[in-house]
Amino acid sequence: MAEKIYIRNANGELEPLEEKEFETEDLLQELIGEHPELLAGDQMRPGDPLRWILIRREMPIDGWAVDLLLMDQHSCPTLVEVKRGDNREGRRSVVGQMLDYASAAGAAWSDDAMRVAFEEDAVDRGADPDEELRALLGLAHDADIEKEGKDFWERAAANLEAGRMRLLFVSDKIPVELERSVTFWNVQTKESIEVLAVEVKQYPNQIGDALVSRVIGQAGSNLNPRRQDALRDSIREEVLGRCTPAGRSALVSIVDTVQKAGAYVAWGKNGLTISKYSSLSGRWPYVARFNWWSDDDDTPLALVMRRPEIYPLPMELRAVLQAWIDKFNGDDFVVQFTRFPRYDIGWAVTEKDLVENVDLIIGRMVDTLTEISAL
Repeated sequence: MAEKIYIRNANGELEPLEEKEFETEDLLQELIGEHPELLAGDQMRPGDPLRWILIRREMPIDGWAVDLLLMDQHSCPTLVEVKRGDNREGRRSVVGQMLDYASAAGAAWSDDAMRVAFEEDAVDRGADPDEELRALLGLAHDADIEKEGKDFWERAAANLEAGRMRLLFVSDKIPVELERSVTFWNVQTKESIEVLAVEVKQYPNQIGDALVSRVIGQAGSNLNPRRQDALRDSIREEVLGRCTPAGRSALVSIVDTVQKAGAYVAWGKNGLTISKYSSLSGRWPYVARFNWWSDDDDTPLALVMRRPEIYPLPMELRAVLQAWIDKFNGDDFVVQFTRFPRYDIGWAVTEKDLVENVDLIIGRMVDTLTEISAL
C-alpha cells in the first residue's frame, strides 16, 4: 500500500499526498546527482551536516561503473548505488558489488583523475567547478582556490588509498535484507568505511513533488544487538575455520590480547583488521591486518600495515606506526609483502611462523598500542 503524507492548506484542511514510485532508476539517479542534499547529510552528522559535490555519474571503476561518485566537504569519497525498491538486485548482489568497488577504488582513482572527472562533469552541466568547490568548502571569494583545491584532492586520494570512504545505497524503498546488511557492514568497517542506505520517497502534488529522505543503517540503530553479535560471530568462525588448530589458537590469543589493550578488531571474510583509536588524531588508524589473499597462497597470512605517510595524521602518530613496521626488520620469519604498494606495506607470515613467533608479535603489538594511547 502506498504511503501518504498530509499538508494543511490555508483553510486548515488536510490534503493527502500519496507516494509514487520513481518510474526508472535513472530518474532517481539523476535527481540525486542534481540534488545530493537529498542524501540527508544532517541525519548522518547532526553536529556537522555533510554536504557533497558530484564528481561524475557512471564513474568508471575496474571495468564497471559506480552510479554516482560524490565528495563531501571533508574530502571523503562517497560511492552511491541507486536501485528501485522493486529491483531484487538491491537485496543481495548490489552489496557485494559495492564492496568490490570499495576494494578497487584506491587503485582506480587518483587525485588528478577525480579532479578532472569533476571539472569535466561540471562544465558539461553548465556549472563553474571552482565555484562549486568554493561553496562546498565554505571559502571566501578571495581564498586561493588553486591551493585549497590541490589540498582537497590530495586529501581525497589519501582517503581512498587508506580505505576511508562512504558507501551509500539509495532507493525509494529499502528492503529489510539490505537494511540488515548495511547496518552489519557499518559496524564491521567502522574504523574506515561508512556503509549506509538512504530511502528517498516522492509524493507528487499540483505544486510540485514533495521528497522525503531517511538514513538507514547507522551503527546500533536498526539491527537487533543479538542478531548483530550472531552475524559477527559467524564471520569470525569462518575466518578461524581456515586455520589449523595451532594457527587458530595463535590468532585467538592475538585478538584477545589486543582487545584488552583497547584495540578494535573487525572481522571480514578474508581475515581481520586491528585498529586503535588515537585521541591525538581523533581517528582509528589500523595497526595490522591478517588476510588470506587466496586459498593456494604459499604465505596466506599477511601482517600488513598502511603506509603511515598516506594518513593525514600527526607526525607523532606516524612515527609510532612507522616504528611498529620497522620492528620486523631483520626477522627471518617474515618477508616483505604488499598487495597494494601505493598504500600498503608489511610482511608475509606463514601460519607455522605465526604460531612459533606469536608471543613476539603480541609483545610488539601491545607496545605499539600502548604508545598510541599515550600520545
